[in-house]
Formats: sequence, structure tokens, C-alpha cells
Amino acid sequence: MILMKDIVYEGDKRLHEVCKPVELPISDEDANTLRSLLEYVVNSQDEEFVNKYNVRPAVGLAAPQIGVMKRMFAIVCYDENDKLFVLPLVNPKILEHSEEKVYLNGGEGCISVKRPTSGLTPRWKWVRIEALQWNYKRKVFEKIRTKLEGYISIVFQHEYDHLDGILYVDKMYNKLPDCKPVVEEAEEENEKPEEN
Repeated sequence: MILMKDIVYEGDKRLHEVCKPVELPISDEDANTLRSLLEYVVNSQDEEFVNKYNVRPAVGLAAPQIGVMKRMFAIVCYDENDKLFVLPLVNPKILEHSEEKVYLNGGEGCISVKRPTSGLTPRWKWVRIEALQWNYKRKVFEKIRTKLEGYISIVFQHEYDHLDGILYVDKMYNKLPDCKPVVEEAEEENEKPEEN
């Protein structure tokens, strides 16, 4: 079980390294790592678990954030239309993206960044992606191609950046005049989970 003691924090050079692709067929060790990432994200959204283990809530967690330098991450979140996304992904790729850029109103957060930050990170409004997805119901990996838009696109890009050694603070600006907020009012309360 992943806890805060397992998290790699800003300042650790591994967070600025490009991760290697996961070798196929996926080994049991890599599959277990992905399941652990997913388990952390799910558990971190349970208030009782957060209080018991003193963990920070998250909507995503990437392998390099636990020191595993492989291209995989897990996302569990609702978009601005209350659609649930559960995306445990291996070797994700961005095939194409919008020209239009957006940002998360109130800025992004990350479990690997302990310090408070203020600023905005530009993201593409939508991305078309390809990956191997762990189907947790059928317990198999399946190749997917899909388009992600709005908030879920931002979360995906945040996690994807981790695989390329980029933190959201590396591309944060005070103002983004050519971008619009992706969610106007949803982030008013400061109880949002970390994008991670």
C-alpha cells in the first residue's frame, strides 16, 4: 500500500527524468505497480482513509512519484459533467491535441510539491490519446484510443508530464491571457484533490 512515505518530492532529480516505456507483455511487477497507483488514488479520496493514514487526496498518481521510472499512471476523477473516469494507463501517448489552451481555475496541485504555489499552468483543451488500460473489472489490459476534453484532459496532461520529467510548476505563469479557465466555478472551495 502506497503512503506518503513512499512519495518522491520536488527536489528529487528523478522527477525531472524521462521515464522508460513499460516492456510488453506487461510483467506481474509492472501490473502490480499500476494497481498500487490506482489503489492509492481511490483510497486517497476516502475521508476515513485520509484521516487514518494522513495522506493527501489525489485524482492521479504517476509511477515516477513513487520512484518507479516507467511510463504508467492512474487517474480517478469526475469531469465537470460528473462523468467518472477511471484510467489506470500504461505507455500513454498523445496522438493529437487542440490548438486552444485552457487552465484549471485556482491552479493545479501535486502530491510531489509540498510548498504552496500560485499561478496557472496552460493545457490543451482536448487531447486524443492511446494507451494500454487496465480493465479492473475484467482484469486484463486493453488498448484504448479516446478523446479527453476539459478537466479530465488537464488531469491527463498533468500525469503525462510526470512521465517526461516535467512538474506543473515548471510551466506555471502568473497570467495566461490567451487561455480560458476550463471550470469556471467548480474549484471555488479549496478542498480539491491534488492533480498529482
